[in-house]
Amino acid sequence: MRIAIAGKGGTGKTTIAGTLARLLARSGRQVLAVDADTNPNLSVTLGIPAASARQIVSLPLDLLERRTDPDGATRSVFAADAEAVVRDYAMSGPDGVQLLMMGKVNHSGAG
Repeated sequence: MRIAIAGKGGTGKTTIAGTLARLLARSGRQVLAVDADTNPNLSVTLGIPAASARQIVSLPLDLLERRTDPDGATRSVFAADAEAVVRDYAMSGPDGVQLLMMGKVNHSGAG
């Protein structure tokens, strides 16, 4: 199952995503949450302490590559094995949710 939550800013997307991820994990599902926000806060909702969340390494851009499908559509895919990406970059929350951080603004002018 894949669930994406998107919408206008300030509508509670992070709270809904984090709560849903934790409930699914508590019910025994394997959950991988991906925070793709430039101002990432999903770690807080997942119950990861702030000091630990600051240690999460964002996925490097070279992990993705652009591929062209036979029909001409282009898409981004992992250049590495997905399990290796999770093993190397994900942080586990208290309910067992694995969190990947797509990117964050590290300094002014970066976004």
